[in-house]
Amino acid sequence: MPRQRCRFDPSPPMNILKNLTVLCAASLLLACSSVDVGSVGKDGNVPPEQAAKQQLAGDMPIPLNATIRPQETLVMGAGNSWMGRISMVVPGEPQAVFAYFRDGMPGAGWTLTSSSYSKLSLLTFIKADRVATVQLQSSNFIGNEVLITVTRAVRPAAAKP
Repeated sequence: MPRQRCRFDPSPPMNILKNLTVLCAASLLLACSSVDVGSVGKDGNVPPEQAAKQQLAGDMPIPLNATIRPQETLVMGAGNSWMGRISMVVPGEPQAVFAYFRDGMPGAGWTLTSSSYSKLSLLTFIKADRVATVQLQSSNFIGNEVLITVTRAVRPAAAKP
């Protein structure tokens, strides 16, 4: 009786490999898709923009027409002890936005320590043991880009006698 050779059919594993590749690609696309965070969800979560404004209420003035950029914002803590970075877009004339922060921050207990108005404007404030820097840059397309950074103030070490 002649020997029969065992034939290897590579097509079933190749089909599995193709299916896995398609499945991985579809999963990757779903994972990278954007999610709408513009409204309160079914579970009652507040959108990041509203959450940031609520955390800062009373500690720092935020223009009502400001749009906070949640993907560029990091706020740790709340009330008078928060630290972090807030990125926002504020429509209007750059001078008016500069004046809003320059004149509004002292009303919330911040003391202006330095300011510079130019193409890239900077305002520096101090309040208790924190320092706030407001950076403002005008953009022709979206309005004024405002970046507020709040950190702990660094106190110089006492000089040795």
